[in-house]
Amino acid sequence: MSEEREDRLRRLMQATGESTKAGALDVAVKHYLADLQNKEQVADDLPTDFLKELHTPWVPMERETTVGIDVED
Repeated sequence: MSEEREDRLRRLMQATGESTKAGALDVAVKHYLADLQNKEQVADDLPTDFLKELHTPWVPMERETTVGIDVED
């Protein structure tokens, strides 16, 4: 394991208060999935600038945009 990865795991253990790497990773995974779900729920309601601020390579944020006019019959 690289020194950089080992350092990240040590910092994660400290930040989560976990005494094992597995415990810290479990907390981080739960956080990641909850964060992603929360962001997906509000993504369509956010202005594009805010959406760009929430986007990271690790938690990508996207939204589907439809351009056009709704026509009622």
